[in-house]
Amino acid sequence: MNFKTSYDSDARIWKSESVEQLFNINKSIGAIALYMLRSKPRNAVCQISDSEGTELTYGTACSYAISVASYLKGLGLDCDDVVGIVGQNTTLLMPVLVGCWINGTPYNTLHPIHEEDDIRLLFALTKPKIIFCDGEVFYKVQNATNLLNVPIYTLCNHLEGVPRIQDILKPVPMAELYQAAPLKYGANQTMAIIPSSGTTGKPKAVCRSNCKLLSEIGHTDGSSILFSFSSPDWGTGILLIVANVLCGGTRIITTKPYTPEYLLEIITKYKVTNLTGSPHQFGDLAQLPGYTAEAMSSVRVIVMGGCHALPSVQSNIRAKLTHGVLVNSYGTSEIGGISLNYRDYKVDTVGRLWGGAQLKIKERVDGDIQKLMGPNEKGEIWVYTPTSWLGYYNNPEATADIMDADGWINTGDVGYVDDEGFLHLVDRSKDILKYMGFHYSPHEIEETIVSLPDVLDACVFGVYDDKDGDLAGAAVVLKPDSTLTESDIMSFLTEKLVVKYKQPNYGVFFVDTIARNSNGKLLRAKMREICLKIEKETGSKVLQR
Repeated sequence: MNFKTSYDSDARIWKSESVEQLFNINKSIGAIALYMLRSKPRNAVCQISDSEGTELTYGTACSYAISVASYLKGLGLDCDDVVGIVGQNTTLLMPVLVGCWINGTPYNTLHPIHEEDDIRLLFALTKPKIIFCDGEVFYKVQNATNLLNVPIYTLCNHLEGVPRIQDILKPVPMAELYQAAPLKYGANQTMAIIPSSGTTGKPKAVCRSNCKLLSEIGHTDGSSILFSFSSPDWGTGILLIVANVLCGGTRIITTKPYTPEYLLEIITKYKVTNLTGSPHQFGDLAQLPGYTAEAMSSVRVIVMGGCHALPSVQSNIRAKLTHGVLVNSYGTSEIGGISLNYRDYKVDTVGRLWGGAQLKIKERVDGDIQKLMGPNEKGEIWVYTPTSWLGYYNNPEATADIMDADGWINTGDVGYVDDEGFLHLVDRSKDILKYMGFHYSPHEIEETIVSLPDVLDACVFGVYDDKDGDLAGAAVVLKPDSTLTESDIMSFLTEKLVVKYKQPNYGVFFVDTIARNSNGKLLRAKMREICLKIEKETGSKVLQR
């Protein structure tokens, strides 16, 4: 591989070379998936669930996908409707997704870890006509969608009296002649919808088009063994499913949580060849005594992304990766892949642009006025790709906030491009932070803290940790004479926000005032500086009570 980035000094735009597509992006992914599933040996294993102890063959996956597509068609659903999914990587999830593709109906995938309010907000945007979910979150999903009044089927851990996926997986007459629905809106027709968080804390629904799904397929083949902890509410989770179904090989899935020990077990047990994940996952893996060249001998490629990968972490991973390559990638939920660095060179960068992507660096001057920057000049990263982004589902205002009239998208990240065309990231993306692979909004935590009667003001900021990412720290201003403690606030947040990644994992600081600019906007970086200084100088998180 040799990705070349050229620079147009007049337009101040960096451009990458187009890549040859494996499939015709103007053809339905459902039609391609159906053809590829039928072309494989029926008894060949396409998926193994380590946690469930099941195997799914290409023949069975094809039959199930056709059953799902036929059922959706029988309900009258088409490309203008949406199927809701709240599930982990279980045995029957993949055939449901492929069935949606075959019927041309986009699906909106959410992870079961999402809180009830998040599910309610996202499904209020996409308005699914039918929902599939894991049995253990059935009642949460039911409560979140009671106003939609749609049928809910469980994918696993079934409940008495609740419809289950098996009710749909009935043989379809003349299944061998079943045809996928044609693309009504062409290559840019929406095929998948995944969640994304915004600076206000409210989730948005990111549209993925037919051509986008087909344009980012990894080069795998029938001998490939694929694994990622990502479920299909993440870009990498979808990517592995597409590669598995369209290109072949066997995909390993699990519902067990990540630990480095378990990741190593999966790699050695199944002789995994292709891995995707985050730097902290593979960084932790490389610290294990069992991380040896022998243990990693089957691995051909590791693609990692989602957050900054320190050069030392990359070096540790590469040390035992004797038969494979480590790829440090950069992308966003909205855009997909932007750049790749697959070499042990300039490892502090995210490499060069790929796939026909174009990039601008803009500096904000006097608010809305923007200045285009040249090589080695820092600014906001804007990207344009050949596969148009369709925006946030049912949210044109949010779409307009990050995409201009010409289709250029503001990543929200700050960086620069050097003289060799390598992209350097130098700052975090807007206000959104990431802890252990999960995005969270400081604003949401702030609002929850301020809802306490004794709290006057609050500011949440991230303190970066090489292992886990952004640990939330909370600066809190209390009412005079309040007896509220850090423990009280932590307990309240645990009750209200539930999930660990939305907790102040770095701790709570008590301060006199919150730093803001003249317009009243929180100065998070300033508050982080103030609070860390307090901790360093006093050994305490209390400035004044």
